[in-house]
Amino acid sequence: MLNQGDTLHGFTVTRVRESAELGGRIVEMTYEKTGTELVWIDNGAENKLFSIAFKTLPEDSTGVFHILEHSVLCGSKKYPVREPFVELLKSSMNTFLNAMTFPDKTMYPVSSRNARDFLNLTGVYLDAVFAPDILRNPNIFCQEGWHIEQDEDGTLSYKGVVFNEMKGALSSADELAADKLMSMLFPDTAYGFNSGGDPAVISTLTYEQFKETYARFYHPSNARIYLDGAIPQEETFALLEEYLSQYDRSDALPVLAMQTPVSASDTIYYDLPEDESPENRSNLTVGRIIGDWRDRTKMLAVSVMLDAFAASNETPFKRAVLSAGLAQEMDIMVETSIAQAYLQIHLKNVTDGRADEILPLLRKTAADLLKEGLDKSALEASANRIEFRLMEPAEPQALERCINCMNSWLHGGDPLMYLVYEDAFAEIRKMIADGAFDALMREVFLDESGTAVLYTLPSHTRGEELRQEEAARLAEIRSTWTEQDIAENKAMNERLAAWQQTPDTPEQLATLPQLPLSEVSDQPSWTETVLQEKAGVTVLFHPAACRSIVHISLHFALTDFTLEELSLLNHAGSLFGRLKTENYSALDLQRELKSKLGRLETGVEIMAKKKQTETCTPVLAVRCSVLRDSLPEAFRLIREVLLTTDFSEKDKIREIVLQTNEQFRQYGIMAGHALGMSCVLSGYSARSAARAATNGYQAIKSTQKLAEQFDAQFDAFSALLKRMQGALCRKRLAFASVTAVQDADLTPLLMSLPEGEGVPAEKHYEASLPEKSGYQIPAQIGFAVQGWMTVKDGLPYNAGWRVAGKLISLSYLWNMVRVQGGAYGTGISVMPDSSIVTYSFRDPSPARSLEVNSGIPEFIRQFCESGEPIDKFIISTVSDEEPLRAPREEGLIADALWFAGKTREELVQERRQMLSVTRESLLESCAVFEAFAEKGAVCVVAAGNQLADCEGLTVLE
Repeated sequence: MLNQGDTLHGFTVTRVRESAELGGRIVEMTYEKTGTELVWIDNGAENKLFSIAFKTLPEDSTGVFHILEHSVLCGSKKYPVREPFVELLKSSMNTFLNAMTFPDKTMYPVSSRNARDFLNLTGVYLDAVFAPDILRNPNIFCQEGWHIEQDEDGTLSYKGVVFNEMKGALSSADELAADKLMSMLFPDTAYGFNSGGDPAVISTLTYEQFKETYARFYHPSNARIYLDGAIPQEETFALLEEYLSQYDRSDALPVLAMQTPVSASDTIYYDLPEDESPENRSNLTVGRIIGDWRDRTKMLAVSVMLDAFAASNETPFKRAVLSAGLAQEMDIMVETSIAQAYLQIHLKNVTDGRADEILPLLRKTAADLLKEGLDKSALEASANRIEFRLMEPAEPQALERCINCMNSWLHGGDPLMYLVYEDAFAEIRKMIADGAFDALMREVFLDESGTAVLYTLPSHTRGEELRQEEAARLAEIRSTWTEQDIAENKAMNERLAAWQQTPDTPEQLATLPQLPLSEVSDQPSWTETVLQEKAGVTVLFHPAACRSIVHISLHFALTDFTLEELSLLNHAGSLFGRLKTENYSALDLQRELKSKLGRLETGVEIMAKKKQTETCTPVLAVRCSVLRDSLPEAFRLIREVLLTTDFSEKDKIREIVLQTNEQFRQYGIMAGHALGMSCVLSGYSARSAARAATNGYQAIKSTQKLAEQFDAQFDAFSALLKRMQGALCRKRLAFASVTAVQDADLTPLLMSLPEGEGVPAEKHYEASLPEKSGYQIPAQIGFAVQGWMTVKDGLPYNAGWRVAGKLISLSYLWNMVRVQGGAYGTGISVMPDSSIVTYSFRDPSPARSLEVNSGIPEFIRQFCESGEPIDKFIISTVSDEEPLRAPREEGLIADALWFAGKTREELVQERRQMLSVTRESLLESCAVFEAFAEKGAVCVVAAGNQLADCEGLTVLE
């Protein structure tokens, strides 16, 4: 056990503290030779995390740190393979493996439950950041950043992974506004630049500037190392010393300037599809710097205040805007992850000509609240809800701690400032009692100094203008090129292609550490299920380490509703808890829910028995998380919400439907691959058809129609909701469940529901989308998806195909679609229901990506002839089956397995199928992937010009 003053491999322990909140000791250390600071959360957790972070302050919007984040993982001195990152994805048992660029830092975190695997990952990452091949190989910069390609006719085009990623990111009006607001709030500091990169600026970055930036910022003196969990202490610190000892302390460290708040106003434009009216489609974004990283408790108090008075439609600020008809949606948040915290107010679909009325109305609302006296019960309720959520962190929680500690540590503060909360919440409750929130309200909403106001307006021509601007830049470059320049560019592209297409040698691959297959257990993780019957309902109990929290689930069968009705009933999830009930106004209900419960969520979900494609069971899922002592209140509130919500509130429901419609508008732009997956699988099973109806293209169109024809459709819509509500009874419950340390008796809750009438256990559904479809979005990039279900051809699922999928994803698609094609992401999913789906993400050439699928069988054959080991793909496939899960997630997985009829023995059998994959079984899978490429349905989500490049698509309306 390390104590203050101890030394270990060049590190000196500077402070040791105990924390009950973090479950262990916090050890702070410094590597004396370089001044590198280290924090270790020594909590004994099985999952072990290492991260190294560099303070990276942009000086322009070339995205140089974003490109560096990608590039340092493309080969290093000790591990001279083309992409060690991908090789680790193939061969490790990691629970997290990635890198992240923030506005002021770049982080390289890895984690694993296995000690040897943890050391392997840590060693490869240390070599990547301190001895990367980028300093010697310009091909990496061209691939990950940008380069220019020439078509046969001499036309030039930009290519590059980060270049295309940022084209996609900045296709969203919300992302455009957020990026522009930062430049307005921070015109004189690093935060004023886009750390991810602006596509119009990325292409100005040279390779020499790229290398010079690495040399300035990637030094141990500018690094912070974070450890979490039961790490192997001696080996970890010896590994760190191996790299840090090669450097001396540097005083040339980046210094972040603090911005003096300034007022600003500007206007930008976003691309609006030609078939959508620009009427009332502008957005307004307002921002103010309101503090800095030292103001931890103050900023948490601001979050509590915003939750209490601005989070939902019925809270005072949002209600004022909606009732005045000024906008369809408003979100107010505080950003605390950078050195200077700022408030952001973002309004969508602002009524034309009325944008300038919004800020005066918000200030008037704040003044009125202060005059009446801030509602202390609302503040208490919001504090309770936020504190509850912090009690049950999502996984990977070590990563969340790692990121949060940087909020203070990066700027010279206490690493624990943003990791522990008890004292902060005690202070917040004192502030509530003392009336201190009055001063906070005045500061946040009534102080007009340093306000940035941004208008984001719709344009039918913006997308084409961006394409023309890019073409003009390339044309100008082409006009200045000599014959020698043309020849040099062609030679550069030939070198790049040759490098990309040259496989790593066995000797290179052998440099990477790899776990033996013997480290992998043939026993999958499993959460026990105790089967009970209470009040005539099947109730499952899942023992889990939830501390004092109890997680409850109810599943009401909706098998007597049609596909079209399910699309509409999907809105119930956003209506329950947001409308008045028998005993509460909507605002009072939300306050009561926050005060008494940690969570109450509802939504339509689609469940199915294993090996069943013809039928499925749509359910209204109701999920509640609550402290055990508050179970009686939870039962009362669940019944209140489910049985007495008033679905006749036309105007309130209209507001929520319009907000949902706006969310669906962004779906294709930001998650086109998910939309495409829904489309391609919808024709293969009842479950997929119903899922598409509730969360796919049919849901989008149903919501759009409801929003556009709301007055005409409302009576029927309201009647449908009431019919569903009237049918919520015990006999409709497919099952209920409890996930907790100890069982909780749901009998009082179940008996409070009417007995009612039962419905069929399952139902047949069919979808009618074309096999080759296109969905047009206003974006500069696209998404290509192909999908199929093997059982439709009589081929039962084999878990060994998942190993083939891992091989295809990381050794074939990654190289063909991402590396050579320039897409930001790609992969293949092989699921237990026998579905196979390939996808590309933020892809400049969707048509080309689809063509790649036909080469999958030949790739498998070549791999089997190559002699490359299979074990690593087996290991990483098993790793995918064992993600970190919070106790609540363990209960959800156990629910799904029980309903599907999947036993522990079957999971063991599937695990053994994975572990026993051979070259022969891989070769046998070629027939499956040949059928997939030939018969699989296709969906492309992209701009019109990219859809036109794909043959045979039916473009969906």
